[in-house]
Amino acid sequence: MLRFDHELLARVRTELNLTQEAAAAAAGVDVRTYRRYESGAVNEAAEGFVVRNASRRRLLGALSRELGIAESELVIAEAPRVEEAPSGWRPCHAHTLPRARHFVGREEALALLRAPTRGVIAVVAIGGAGKTALVERFVAELGEGPLAGGLLVWSFYDDTRVEAFFAAATKYFAGGAEVPAGERPQALQEALGAGPPHVVVLDGLEVLQGSGLDDSTYGRVGDGSLRRLLMSAARGLGAARVVLTTRFEPSDLQAWDGAGLTTLRLGGLSPAEGSTLLERWGLAAGTSLRPLVEKVGGHALSVAMLGSYAGTFLDGDGARAQAIALEPAARDDLQARRLLAVLAAYARALAPEERDLVARLALFPAGAEVELLARLAAAGGAVAGALAGLEAAQIGPIVARLERLGLVARAAPRRYTAHPFVAEYFRSLLAGPPAAIHEVEREHLIARLDVHGPGPHAEARLDTYEALLMHTLRAGRTGEAASIYFRSLGGFSHLGLQLGAMSRGARIVRAFAEDGDPGRMTAGLERGRRARLVYDWGLYAGALGDLAQAGRCYRIHGALVREAGNLEGLTTSLRALAYTERLAGALTEALQLCEAAAEVAIRAEAPGDAARALALRARVLHDLGRVEAAEAGFAEARALGDRPFARRSFWAAEHALGLGRVAAAQAEIEGNLAGLHEPRLGGPPRARGDDPRRAGAGRRGARSGPRRRPPRARAHVDHRDRRGRGGAALPRPGGADLPGRAALRRRGAGDPQRPGAGRDLRLRSVRRRFQ
Repeated sequence: MLRFDHELLARVRTELNLTQEAAAAAAGVDVRTYRRYESGAVNEAAEGFVVRNASRRRLLGALSRELGIAESELVIAEAPRVEEAPSGWRPCHAHTLPRARHFVGREEALALLRAPTRGVIAVVAIGGAGKTALVERFVAELGEGPLAGGLLVWSFYDDTRVEAFFAAATKYFAGGAEVPAGERPQALQEALGAGPPHVVVLDGLEVLQGSGLDDSTYGRVGDGSLRRLLMSAARGLGAARVVLTTRFEPSDLQAWDGAGLTTLRLGGLSPAEGSTLLERWGLAAGTSLRPLVEKVGGHALSVAMLGSYAGTFLDGDGARAQAIALEPAARDDLQARRLLAVLAAYARALAPEERDLVARLALFPAGAEVELLARLAAAGGAVAGALAGLEAAQIGPIVARLERLGLVARAAPRRYTAHPFVAEYFRSLLAGPPAAIHEVEREHLIARLDVHGPGPHAEARLDTYEALLMHTLRAGRTGEAASIYFRSLGGFSHLGLQLGAMSRGARIVRAFAEDGDPGRMTAGLERGRRARLVYDWGLYAGALGDLAQAGRCYRIHGALVREAGNLEGLTTSLRALAYTERLAGALTEALQLCEAAAEVAIRAEAPGDAARALALRARVLHDLGRVEAAEAGFAEARALGDRPFARRSFWAAEHALGLGRVAAAQAEIEGNLAGLHEPRLGGPPRARGDDPRRAGAGRRGARSGPRRRPPRARAHVDHRDRRGRGGAALPRPGGADLPGRAALRRRGAGDPQRPGAGRDLRLRSVRRRFQ
């Protein structure tokens, strides 16, 4: 039996210092095909490697020729061997799920999780019902392997970064293969669908779902890439299954309910189960504990907190626990009211340093290390509270005792977290303003980003900058937080276009809005910055596939720039909205928006913006089947002096190809590709007031590479000179000699030589669109 030696291929590529993309290009294949060879996916279990067709033979020849490997080395004979027990998969615990100190009951739920099913199992319940504890028990039963399939455990409570999840999951399930960020969702789906019974555990999905409030869709996963993964899993990805916990029904998956989706709705503990749990926390057995369980409705966290409190401070006396008043708080959720009453009694019984420690830990949703708590203690005053003067060695035993009491959980060897309900109550006990606490951590992160030091890895540096931005925002320094986003992180131009970090960018700009609503961007920023943030939000949302959110952001942006009288900003907003409506299939609406964008650009005397709007209008006309009007539209855009570039050039090429003009389309594409390789200054322009030193974020920011790059600058100068010598004088911004400005005047006045002259693109509709 023949076998393709994929390990040799990977080793040689690495020795040649080639990326997978470069190797694929050299061999003349797409990168996905190449990855199948390097991962060994072309070796079939029963037949090994079989050269079925001429294309596979040609590819072998190309790999041999380009990488210097003989075909006889790439395709080797493998002697039959006695089948050995497979080594199997070792679980990957990206996050450690908090373990309930005492776990009782839930046998039916565990049986469902143990069954070898495929698709998606959604464990749905209110907060504190024991969702995480149930899934943690299931994961623990699987052991440390080897397993027949992979097991990845991820908690969105600990890390809300969807892009980090895809990075970890792809690296694990795809065998450590190097996959660019933009291709990870697809690569993960392919790896999960390869056949083994893989299991992906996602805890706390509700942090990424809509709550149904503030125009959000109940249960909808906000991130498009994650939403598509879950839908694919529900349809079926080999033998893989996804186990998720959430407070909200996964509405994106309802079409597969009862088929690819199994919903496990977790209720309260039965009186018998609750009584057993109270006994394990130290309450005296033999007495009737059912009234206590019924008093808190069998709510798992409430029963545990009640048992821990009574067992620790009431000598296990159930009768004394009955005296706790369970409804002092005005909450809509009855279970929450009862739990808060238990927590209030608990807080009064704790030592001051224990109470203040939980209150400070509650400010960090993803948890906090002992060292962070020690930094707060060293700050003194209201920041430290009763922790003042304590060092890490003294704080460690305190937090360990709180863990034994069930008030906090260990998320990592030195990091602890609190359940959201517990955190919500103890945050209310803070004596000082939370902003002062975040200020301490902000200063610590700035020190980590000291540009005189070597600095962390690029991805870790981005994480540090994001953490710095969040603490800066929570410290009340809204303007400085915006400067970190625009300048240090580079805004969408860097995070989105260069890094492809769409989920990270969307998460960051969302933090500037109250309750995650783009219509309620923080009033602490001037209108221009609010407009830039919400526009970037639209770009991220569109890239993630959420066209409705993108359209909403562009409309809000349009209203802000219109109020400011910024016509260039308005034409940009109209054009972005038109492009989004085209993607959504609303072609008539898109056409009207293009015409409005062009008219605004004409009034602003912005020929570049006008050309972009007219080119998009021509593409929409082509979509509508009005090819003659589209032809005239592309010509009109060129008449403004526009050189079709990037997307506009592709539109023109698609139009020509649709008319059968293959040579013209090819020439358009070749010219476009040449233009894309011309040197251009990277990164977004510096915005006024976005000096990173004012934000205390260091001089370099999260963008890699030194600032001074004389060779690259020289390349730009040389390129400019070549273009200048090759034709007319280079246009000057604002100059009267711009050919596009003259064309704009003719168009605005109704040029009789222009197709469609005298057309009235009225702006009254623009005002209505953004009100």
